[in-house]
Amino acid sequence: MKLDIAEIKKRLQVANALAVTLESGRIVVEWMRHDTDGDRIVRSISLPAGSERVVRDPAKIGQELAALLAAEGIKERRCVVCIPPGWALTTATDVPDMNEEDLRGYLELRAEREFPIAVSDLRLAYCAYNLPDGQKRATLAAVANKRIAAVELMLENAGCRAVSISLGITGCLPKPETPAALHFLANGNHVDVVVAAGGGIVALRSIEGPVDAAENPFDAAGFCRDVRIALGSLPETVRQQVRQAHFGGAAAAAETLSNEIRPQLHRMGIESLGAALPDLNTPGAAVDAARHYFKKERVAFEFVIPQVNRWQATFQRFDNKRRRMMVGAAAALILIPIIAFTVRSHIESNLETEWEGMRRNVTQLDATQQKIRQFRPWFDPTAQSVRLLEGLMSAFPDRGDVWAKSIQISNDKSTVTCTGFARTPAARLAFVETLRKRPEITNLLTQGLRGQNPETFTISFTWEPKDAK
Repeated sequence: MKLDIAEIKKRLQVANALAVTLESGRIVVEWMRHDTDGDRIVRSISLPAGSERVVRDPAKIGQELAALLAAEGIKERRCVVCIPPGWALTTATDVPDMNEEDLRGYLELRAEREFPIAVSDLRLAYCAYNLPDGQKRATLAAVANKRIAAVELMLENAGCRAVSISLGITGCLPKPETPAALHFLANGNHVDVVVAAGGGIVALRSIEGPVDAAENPFDAAGFCRDVRIALGSLPETVRQQVRQAHFGGAAAAAETLSNEIRPQLHRMGIESLGAALPDLNTPGAAVDAARHYFKKERVAFEFVIPQVNRWQATFQRFDNKRRRMMVGAAAALILIPIIAFTVRSHIESNLETEWEGMRRNVTQLDATQQKIRQFRPWFDPTAQSVRLLEGLMSAFPDRGDVWAKSIQISNDKSTVTCTGFARTPAARLAFVETLRKRPEITNLLTQGLRGQNPETFTISFTWEPKDAK
């Protein structure tokens, strides 16, 4: 039976999770399921509690969330969480060539220099990208520990646990070959502005967005001024590539924003792609993060260090043909003797049982055989003709220098005549001498010699077994 590591990994893959998105005015929870048909939303619910309320009173919000999950009959407790991007402080830095563990230490040093808050009070995450010239860089995001702790306390009071906490930037992470683009994610009363390029997130900023209030009209010019400031902080090679703008997040707010700033973006040389149509059931940002979680793919700005369980670590360790062969050989050395001993014990047990069933009959049969031998001492169980032929045949040389043409045995099994051929006289004499040495053979005579190579001869002798009565 072949060990299929890929099939075992597939069986161990997580199939359900809750996608929890914290927005400015609500908490969106989608029950996600992963199966052969893909990823789908089984049920979607929302709690009218904004992200700032979670920070102020996480325990109460957690209790409300637990009650809502119980009312909906949702028992899944693994949560993929997306927090508002506006919670994060960001900066960009070059990335030296080093391993993952050393890189985190390097980024912590950069955070101490760039952020006005002590690193011990921050939770750090990063997203790497490549500039057009091939240089590696990373955007470093930092969120206050108290905000992450509030989210974890809310989930704890709801009976849940976070397997992933990341920034809610749905669909912004590009492929390496995708050109730079500007993303506007409408989230309540603010808009998250994301610049994506080189396979990662280059810049991230939150700006006040349009609100449904007649007394507070949206300042499109001021909004675009902040956008220009954000673009001005980009590396020159990336800034020159930004020619497209995408709109996402809350669909109604995204459409309003698209209509308001389209002319200003056009003057900046940026093509504004249309926003999605308004939809009150727009999925939360965590849905996209949950899909990455199911596929074991890294999300941008992950604040929970992935913990590989012991089974996954074991399969990763042996996910190599050479290692699997070594482990299989070692297991065979251990298991084969155990299996052989077990099989032998089973066979011996069956034979013992069978012997116990026939022991009485065998004992009686042996007693009868002993009586037969007692009253027939002259009985020889061996066939005389077979013994005679065996004695004659053993004298012929193995190399084939002498061979028999015919053998005649008298009726009383005492006189034997053999006619044969020999390649040389020496071979014939050696054959005859071998016969003379046997104690059962007497009166050996050689007759009828004629011819050369082969030489024809006839011998005759008397056969007298040693045990003849």
